[in-house]
Amino acid sequence: MKNLVGGGMLAAALFCASTAQAENFTYEVTWGDVNMVGGIGADGTWGRGGTVSGTYVTTLADGGAINGTISCVGMDQAPSESVFALTLACDATREGASEATAIAYGCNYLGERGPDTALGCVGGIRNAEGDAAPRLGSVTMHWHSATAAHGTGQWYE
Repeated sequence: MKNLVGGGMLAAALFCASTAQAENFTYEVTWGDVNMVGGIGADGTWGRGGTVSGTYVTTLADGGAINGTISCVGMDQAPSESVFALTLACDATREGASEATAIAYGCNYLGERGPDTALGCVGGIRNAEGDAAPRLGSVTMHWHSATAAHGTGQWYE
């Protein structure tokens, strides 16, 4: 599940601008340890869940930066049972914010399934804070090591 939640990955940029215009951003996440629970199947990896938290830095199109924290829960999916190998639900909270931005990711392994394989993720974001709330958008994330991910996103007008 490094890659479980790892993949969830992610994530963070989302985390938050407050203007009502479309806006692109990039982000980098530094993940903590993934805490795994459960798991069935021959090798114990199907239906396995986990949690992970970390910090993020989002860079907005205008060069501004936003820092914050992210927490995710995720679950592995049985092989050939869904479009994504992992699904993640995350909350990202920027410094000084009272509410989190919600993120939903779907992730797949970028190579052979396993704890050391990078994940590629796509997802949606929703921010309920600010004058333009709710704000919706989309994100991508590349969880490329046990402790690091980066991605892109766009808030929609």
